[in-house]
Amino acid sequence: MRRRVTAAIATTAAFGALLAVAAVAGPAAGAAQDDSRTAFWNINVNHDRDYTVGVQAARKRVFSVSATVSDPSGVRSVSYELWHGTDRAKADGVMAGDAECVKLNETTSFCEALVTADPNVNLRSNALAGVWTISPVATDGDGDVTRGEGAYLARIKRQTSMSQTVATPQPVKKGKELRVEARMSVASWEARKDVPLIGHQVLLQYRKGTSGPFVTVKKVKTDRNGWATATVKATADGAYRYDFAGTSLTVATAGSADFVDVK
Repeated sequence: MRRRVTAAIATTAAFGALLAVAAVAGPAAGAAQDDSRTAFWNINVNHDRDYTVGVQAARKRVFSVSATVSDPSGVRSVSYELWHGTDRAKADGVMAGDAECVKLNETTSFCEALVTADPNVNLRSNALAGVWTISPVATDGDGDVTRGEGAYLARIKRQTSMSQTVATPQPVKKGKELRVEARMSVASWEARKDVPLIGHQVLLQYRKGTSGPFVTVKKVKTDRNGWATATVKATADGAYRYDFAGTSLTVATAGSADFVDVK
């Protein structure tokens, strides 16, 4: 069995030019030269366009990683390793899964694995939120092993939640002030519980009547207890909600709307 260090990797448009790198290196020291190479195409994470996985405070999250894999001698097996850090050898977080492969033709297979992110096992620190690198590993029909190095990324994020939006008083007279509140929480993998999301911007949005799009009317930052609070003038019957766009470390979420009857 020979080991090939890097592989040709084809990308989807999701990561653009960043993922368009495809490098092929010589064999590891002491290994025989192997002119064939395994290619990994269209790696997908969690069936999400942004390659994002949200993980709650104390519950494991099982998600999929898949790719189309091809080699002139066929594909025997594939696994995916996800790691966090600037260098795989010094990674501060690792998770992995072995793939089930479906043969598409003599040289190509579709291979999908289930990977588990677990705050009790491999996500014990909030510092592990963010970008993880995916290294696919394939064994071809001749028993040669190829590792795809660092061309695909997954975004492992802390899950967020928002309480029901509450607007008071109700009913309200037209032109009078409404106080609109909701509370934001974020998963703490370290504490194994949800904690207030402090100092983050959320959008107060309004929808006139019972249908149509929500429109942003104010931008508010959450306080030290995670509360977003704003006042607006009542104009017409409609619904208010708060919306959080998410960050590179946290998942986006929107609160349930509160319908206001304006007299």
